[in-house]
Amino acid sequence: MDQLVAMRAFVHVVEAGNFTKAARALKVRTPTVTRLIQGLEGHLQVRLLQRSTRFMALTAEGETYYERAVRLLAELADVDSSAKESAATPSGRLRVECAAAIGTMVIVPALAQFHDAYPGVELQMRIGNRRSNLIADGVDCAIRIGEVTEQFLVARRIGELQLATCASPQFLRSHGVPATPRDLRASAAVRMYSAHTGQPVPFRFATDAGPLEIAPAHSLWVNDIQAYVAAGLAGLGLIQAPTYAVREALLDGRLVAVLENWRAASIPVYVIYPPNRFLSAKVRVFIDWAARVFEGHADLKPSDRGLVRRSAERARALPARSPCTAT
Repeated sequence: MDQLVAMRAFVHVVEAGNFTKAARALKVRTPTVTRLIQGLEGHLQVRLLQRSTRFMALTAEGETYYERAVRLLAELADVDSSAKESAATPSGRLRVECAAAIGTMVIVPALAQFHDAYPGVELQMRIGNRRSNLIADGVDCAIRIGEVTEQFLVARRIGELQLATCASPQFLRSHGVPATPRDLRASAAVRMYSAHTGQPVPFRFATDAGPLEIAPAHSLWVNDIQAYVAAGLAGLGLIQAPTYAVREALLDGRLVAVLENWRAASIPVYVIYPPNRFLSAKVRVFIDWAARVFEGHADLKPSDRGLVRRSAERARALPARSPCTAT
């Protein structure tokens, strides 16, 4: 038995969640993976996995072995990578998964710079709101919005979304300008709903007393940021959108920012990738490039919120809402 091969198979099984997906990722047959795990358990004289036809879980010994195996394999991959990268030019196919809005509005418009710098890399972008299993689906890295919930993945924070609460001028003239976030409970809004929970996302604010979430009244839900902004522009209600998606509309007055004194909480953005995967030159340069794109983008890093403040000045000429009676 090749212990290193068996160790890699064991780590893939744990991260993929079953033998079949691990075999697919390793490009071998499922019985081969089963024999490798059995051989590893026989060599160690301990059971690493409790498994049946419907259930699989790590034993206490398996958890300890997994943690040490991941570190060992990552260190070995880094040693190999460092030795090869000194003479290697990044090349080959790179599979990247990215949320629809970030991919369409931020990453794709900047890709000419990446291709100019690394012409040997063939980039395969999966753009959408479905989060795949990176190990099982063979994805090299992914750009995630919000806190990372996947286990056993390395996450590098590369930026954060700034949010603007805004509406069209005609909507504000008809419904009034909210004075506080709690006024939103009685105001019409358009809501984004989460592709993961199926529930509408609340409007979020950061206050001196801590985070505040408001669920405004609404008659429309959408799951796409471009449709969401279009609904705001059409006067269908208040929206709370990333500033990169509404920058032009705020600058030219088609949308007006409100509640500028109630800072909307920012949302972190990460690049994630499997820790046990050989971090090749193509993956490493893409991650570094994506970090530079976010670092240079005014709406994807901490800012002085000047855009929101300038837009909000227009709201002062519009009628205020009547005092809200909601509690």
